[in-house]
Amino acid sequence: MPKVRLPIRNPTPQKKVWSHLQAATATSTAVIPLPRPIRPLHLYRHLLRATTYFPLICRSYLEDWVKDGFRRERARAASAAAKLPTRGRDHGREQEEHFLRTKALGEGKRKLVILNAALLGDTDRFRKVLWLVFGKLGRRRRELMADFVKKEPDPPVDINELEKQMQVFDSERDIQKARKLQRLKRIPPTRRAFDRTDPTPWVRQKLSPIEDNWDIKKLTQFYTSQKTQQRDTPSDCWPRTELDNFKPEKFVPENDVWGRETAAQRKTKKVRIWWKRTADRLVPPVERNEWDLLRSIVSGDAPEVLWKLAPRRPVATEKSERRDFPWSAYASIPVREIERPRSRKRTRLTGKTDDGPYSQTQQLVREVPYSDRKLRREFSRLWQASSYVEETKSDEKGRHRREFVWGNPLTSPPIASGPQRGIFEGVDAQGQILGGN
Repeated sequence: MPKVRLPIRNPTPQKKVWSHLQAATATSTAVIPLPRPIRPLHLYRHLLRATTYFPLICRSYLEDWVKDGFRRERARAASAAAKLPTRGRDHGREQEEHFLRTKALGEGKRKLVILNAALLGDTDRFRKVLWLVFGKLGRRRRELMADFVKKEPDPPVDINELEKQMQVFDSERDIQKARKLQRLKRIPPTRRAFDRTDPTPWVRQKLSPIEDNWDIKKLTQFYTSQKTQQRDTPSDCWPRTELDNFKPEKFVPENDVWGRETAAQRKTKKVRIWWKRTADRLVPPVERNEWDLLRSIVSGDAPEVLWKLAPRRPVATEKSERRDFPWSAYASIPVREIERPRSRKRTRLTGKTDDGPYSQTQQLVREVPYSDRKLRREFSRLWQASSYVEETKSDEKGRHRREFVWGNPLTSPPIASGPQRGIFEGVDAQGQILGGN
């Protein structure tokens, strides 16, 4: 007999489904749940509360990051509300403002989930938070990169000498222009052919601003240094993929579609694209004191207050609290939708655990999700991807030689135990028995 699936005439509304999902919560949660409906002030307080559990060296940056985002969105919403008409209604602008506010709430909720998951033992998200704090990703990396690629200001020049240089430059340019004009006059207009390397008169060349604003020589040195460091360190130390071979002309074709040499303007654009893609994978150097702080944490010289996580108190619940079985949720929606927030994969993201006898999430919930050894390993990976600039004078003229110093893993042989030392008693450094013939 064939199986026939009877259609449901009155399906469960989506709002009722979400209410059932909220009712079917676990008997224990690892984080304080957000109230419903979500208000900006509630979300702001939850974000600030989550930042207080991170290590002390990360706390100041995370607090400023949360406060700046909240104040920026509050100022934007206030200015937008002042521009809305007081008489009548502009549905288009109201819908746009509602979309922006909902988007900001969703972004804040997503960041709260990332912070809570990192605190509950999600190593990948905890590593991402460290990258954001120490300038490997995000806004701080962009600020460090903008300061790093700037060209150094030219030394002051005497006014008289500067005028002489400008006169010489103008005279040479006029001479070259006159020579080119005389050469073109000797050729009939119908037979004049312009070289592809020298742009034609009707093409206005616009050189890339990278060549004018970026210190290409310094970036090339740093590129070589970072590529060497990436070759000697694990890939999980870096937020981006490994650098390719240094080839700025990688995207420049040899010839165009007509078989002629590629135009100079197109070469400039292709080289600029390569530099921009490469700059996104560069990790800018930090200050020397910050690099030394990371080194002291890795070596164990820094106090534990700086790098250890603050103990997290459990969520306050009543001991005699009894929860009724959410039969309406199980009768209305599939079980997989109810059990999904409490699955092994999502327990750190939702903060909900399964208390059943066959639960796979209990072993993931620990009082201390990160041991001291694990934290030092994370800071060691972070230190290996950090560098600082050390400038030394290389010659008598006072020209500076730039070197980039990276972190290296501090490995030392383990201390031998008593039985292990007993094996080598009566033997010299070469393995020969002492006093033997």
